[in-house]
Amino acid sequence: MDDVYKSHLSTPPHWFVSNAIYIVTGATLYKRPLLDSDPKRANFCETLIERAGILGWSLEAWVVMSNHYHFVGRSPEDALSLKALIQGVHSINAKFINRIDETPGRRVWYNYWDTCIKNETSYYARMLYVMINPLKHGLVQNPEDYPFSSCKYFLENSEPEFQKMVFSCTEDAQVEDDY
Repeated sequence: MDDVYKSHLSTPPHWFVSNAIYIVTGATLYKRPLLDSDPKRANFCETLIERAGILGWSLEAWVVMSNHYHFVGRSPEDALSLKALIQGVHSINAKFINRIDETPGRRVWYNYWDTCIKNETSYYARMLYVMINPLKHGLVQNPEDYPFSSCKYFLENSEPEFQKMVFSCTEDAQVEDDY
């Protein structure tokens, strides 16, 4: 499948490339901490993992905070499915949050930004960024202790050499994250 570039007036431009690795960041409307409980963040994680599997996305790292999330994932042949992935996750999670908060129809999610990762160093930098995001936001002293992240799974299941490449990366990931 050829690379496809989509741009809409009200959204950031998106570049869809088959079998490419992306970093995706999404934010709640007005950066409000609407994922303010463990069940809400757990629902987001479960929904992201489930929807990614359905659409053929391979998640490599993820983290969910009270007002934003990041994930690194490999696109399937149909990279245009990123839009369906995000819309599905946002919709399912918003309904879950609004049911808990008794606020039916409230808009929860604002938008998402994606970047197609173009080289190995940038890949390691973004993987590291996602892994240590809870540390950056002062939520934990050890990133593997944050339960709404793939960091613990990564440390328990990936090859030591791969872990070393990720955790020794010094490149600035340059990820939009003013939350």
